Amino acid sequence: MNNVILIAHVVAAILLLGPVTVAISMFPRLALAARGGEAGTVGAARTMHAITRTYGLWSLAVPLLGFGVMFTDLDYYMKSGALHTSILLAIVAWAVLYFLITPKQRLMMAGLGVTGEDEMTDDPDFRERADKAANLDWDKAKGQLSMFSGIFALLWLVTAVLMFFI
Repeated sequence: MNNVILIAHVVAAILLLGPVTVAISMFPRLALAARGGEAGTVGAARTMHAITRTYGLWSLAVPLLGFGVMFTDLDYYMKSGALHTSILLAIVAWAVLYFLITPKQRLMMAGLGVTGEDEMTDDPDFRERADKAANLDWDKAKGQLSMFSGIFALLWLVTAVLMFFI
């Protein structure tokens, strides 16, 4: 049973975290290009944002499966410092995704006049974001998103390396 859960954990990490990492890395350039009127980039930025939101949520399956692996041999895994460090890094990575990257992406999308799939342009929350986006320094926002994307990717890279020491 341990092998089945471990395989599911690794496959989930590859299939769910990979697309999120690519999407958050591509979004800043696409959003800035869309603001400049480059053809096709609004749709591409919208797609990258949708991938970030959807796959970001589904990627919570990765640590859940990881906990499943841990509970197959608690005596062994509870003594592993690498495991505890990996859990901490995963929490920090999701905090970066949910509290820094996703809100900044939503703000930039509002600046492009693009709503989320669950809101309308007359939604007060969207109007508030659009008003904030009117004063947005786009080059600075692109730089911040690129930085946060790099931090997110680095946290997951370190977590993946630590998994080999468990």
